[in-house]
Amino acid sequence: MNKIIAIALCLCTLPALAQKNDWENQTLIDQNKEKPHATFMVYDRTDDVITDDYSRSPFHQSLNGTWKFRYADRAAERMLDFYRTDLNDNKWDDIPVPSNWEIQGFGIPIYTNIVYPFPKNPPFVGEDDPVGTYRKSFTVPDSWSGREVILQFGSISGCAFVYLNGQKIGMTKASKTAAEFDITPFLKKGENLLAVQVFRWHDGSYLEDQDFWRLSGIERDVFIYALPKLTIWDFFLKPDLDARYANGLFSAEVDLRQFAGNTVKSGTLSVDILDKNGKSVFTQQQKVTVGAGAVPTVKFNGTVTNPLKWSAETPNLYHCILTLKDDKGALLALTGARIGFRKVEIRDAQLMINGVATLVHGVNRHEHHESTGHVIDKASMLQDIRLMKQFNINAVRASHYPNDPLWYKLCDEYGLYLVDEANVEVHGMGAALQGRFDTLVHPAYRADWAPAFMDRFQRLVERDKNHTSVIIWSLGNECGNGIVFHDGYKWMKQRDPSRPVQFEQAGEDWNTDIVCPMYPGINYMKSYAASDKKRPFIMCEYSHAMGNSNGNFQEYWDIIMSDKKMQGGFIWDWVDQGLKARNENGDYWA
Repeated sequence: MNKIIAIALCLCTLPALAQKNDWENQTLIDQNKEKPHATFMVYDRTDDVITDDYSRSPFHQSLNGTWKFRYADRAAERMLDFYRTDLNDNKWDDIPVPSNWEIQGFGIPIYTNIVYPFPKNPPFVGEDDPVGTYRKSFTVPDSWSGREVILQFGSISGCAFVYLNGQKIGMTKASKTAAEFDITPFLKKGENLLAVQVFRWHDGSYLEDQDFWRLSGIERDVFIYALPKLTIWDFFLKPDLDARYANGLFSAEVDLRQFAGNTVKSGTLSVDILDKNGKSVFTQQQKVTVGAGAVPTVKFNGTVTNPLKWSAETPNLYHCILTLKDDKGALLALTGARIGFRKVEIRDAQLMINGVATLVHGVNRHEHHESTGHVIDKASMLQDIRLMKQFNINAVRASHYPNDPLWYKLCDEYGLYLVDEANVEVHGMGAALQGRFDTLVHPAYRADWAPAFMDRFQRLVERDKNHTSVIIWSLGNECGNGIVFHDGYKWMKQRDPSRPVQFEQAGEDWNTDIVCPMYPGINYMKSYAASDKKRPFIMCEYSHAMGNSNGNFQEYWDIIMSDKKMQGGFIWDWVDQGLKARNENGDYWA
């Protein structure tokens, strides 16, 4: 009898275990979300491709501005039918987008380093899960008729469910990279209603346990853009240098995409590289044939004679213009990116830029502003770059996630070396080289979590692959070194052999091209310097400078200067992460 009761009880619990919430299901990474691709906009004039001001494109429409907003402290208290087109939201609050809702007075900003701000039981996050609901109306230009319309969120911090005109479009979890959805089938003439519900905590939050303020909401630009039915969809531009670092070696892979309704069966795709004066230094054209399925990748390669080289000291850039036309010569898509000719190598146990060993005078930089949280404007970015240049900083680690795309464009332009890092930190579940932890429950060691990690690795590389300032990829921060990081390393090296891959959690294991410890002991540094090891030693974090610290700096650099493979590091961190607040005594920083 007891056995029967026990079996019955087990059977009763099975449905409860099977019925996971979508925001607490690590195997559900997203829904109907477009695959990652390079950052770009389509234009109708070459001059606008060069200036790359999205607002000048007739195929771009910003959805930034004031949205309607409703906040709930707990998931159980959220509005369930928020997407209804007949719902009256006049009495809802207003909120600026982009913003973090805690900065706007909804909920509480939380600063934590290692400890998760919710009960630790992956993939579950508990019942105290705040939810923010957004609504925004917009119209689509009549001139976009016959084109495919894509909705892009630059970053949503939280698990977001997206609806248009009462119909579900999709869902996204990973923050700090773009979430795109093809909304063409859901659009109507006249006013369209976009509704987004964001859960602050979700299974993906276990992979975003960085040492910073935990803030939520739609935190980067939101816009729609229109593409032709046959279009440029992605491109990998590969400017390199020959073995003598004299001439430029250029290659490119351009992915075209045809949407339903495409009638173009052939055409041409051309690549033109222009110098800063608009003079062409390279041009090549390929014929394009479109079949019933996917369009083959179009490849280009050639030589540019003695181009101006790019480095942090001399950030010389060229404009690469991509032009797609149909078989009658009519323009379909016009886009491009700025590129720089430079070569990154690890040779003779040293990191080399254009054949020259480089000392890394670096800092870690969180995206943080005292008044706007994780929303950083261009003026703030330029202020950072100006100060870095004044203080002889030549490198920045994007700690610990992909930054706003504008940051990369500015680093290309002004000359800063970037370590671009995947949005992966699982510190609260345990980190390698920091004591023992249970690998049976740690996401980095579980096969059911592996696709979520790989998605973040791939979204990093695919988005930022054309930025010359990115000289190193990073697999993430404190998160263990499970097999998914071996697989991630292999994928990055296969996808982009031109850049080293680093991973602090690997220590001196094989899946890091650079030994990049954090806060190493002086004796370990001396031992490494005295060894004949074949990898450069560049500290991903050292000289912890939050608050009033940053002492004993000379001791580090005495060792760095003692051996060629000791090549510097990244101070933690660039700016104290204070939030401006006010009480009866006036302004203060929390």
